Order: sequence, then C-alpha cells, then structure tokens
Amino acid sequence: MVKNRVPTFDGNPDPEVGHNWLKNVENKLHLLEIPEELKVEVVTPFLEDRAHKWWETVSPSLAEVDQITWQTFRREFLKQYYLGELHLQKLSEFKKFKQTSDLTMMEYTLRFNDLGTFVPTIMSDETLKMHHFKKGMNSQIQSTLAVFRPNNFADLMGVAISAKTDIKR
Repeated sequence: MVKNRVPTFDGNPDPEVGHNWLKNVENKLHLLEIPEELKVEVVTPFLEDRAHKWWETVSPSLAEVDQITWQTFRREFLKQYYLGELHLQKLSEFKKFKQTSDLTMMEYTLRFNDLGTFVPTIMSDETLKMHHFKKGMNSQIQSTLAVFRPNNFADLMGVAISAKTDIKR
C-alpha cells in the first residue's frame, strides 16, 4: 500500500530537510493528482511551528499582488529554507564527484543520484546524465566502458557493475 500522507514541516533550519520536504510534498501532490490551483491550499496546513509563522507573515503580502500560485509558494519556500549558496555548493559537489576506491558501483550510483537531485536539468537529459556518471567513474572502469555504447542510464549502470566485477577478478 502506498502512503499518501503529506509530511509536516516545522521550519527546520537544515536546508536539506526543507529541500527534501518540498520534493516529498511535490511527489505526493503529483501522486494524488492535486490540481495546480489547489496545491497551496492543500500544502500550507502542513506547515507547523516556525514554518507556519513564516507563512502567516509572508502570504498576506504575496496575496496583495496576485493569487498565490504553487510556483510562487515554491519560490518563496526555497528562498526561505533552501539558500542559493547551498544549491551552488551541491552543484559544485555534483560536478566534482568522483568514484573513490572505497566506493562500490552501487554506492557510487546512489551518491550520484542523491547529488543529482540538485541538478534536475542534467538528470532529466539521459545523455548528460550518462556523461556525468561515466566521467566520475574510476579510470579503470571508464577504460573498460570505452568499447560499449549503452542506450540508457540503466544499461550504463549494468555494464559498469559488470566491468567492476571483471576488474576485481
């Protein structure tokens, strides 16, 4: 059974907590097929404590200008709880991310995908995603993969795992 419960957010100052909450909420909104014009009304009751106070303070001035859309809420939420500097730091971390000798292919893949949430434009483009994934692998695996032309990310992962196993032998 899929849990459809929307999580609450209390205004935790940890930027990753806020970012993860927003992603989780957006997934729930999509899963529940909430219309765009109702998203703000559906989500704001799940703001608690400091987050609730923040929204009570911000929303009146936003409402004066125009109806508060989901994009407006999202922009204001990220401005408050997910600083641009952290996003730039995560973007830089993604671009510099390399597979070290202590990371298995699965660990490398998980970390790559985690960091990838901060660069949705790269992760939504299969070619760019595969390029960055391959670029960060250790050089032995990259060399082994030079002869393969995987069609998608899943194929690339499979070939990389096989290559790592072959190298260990």
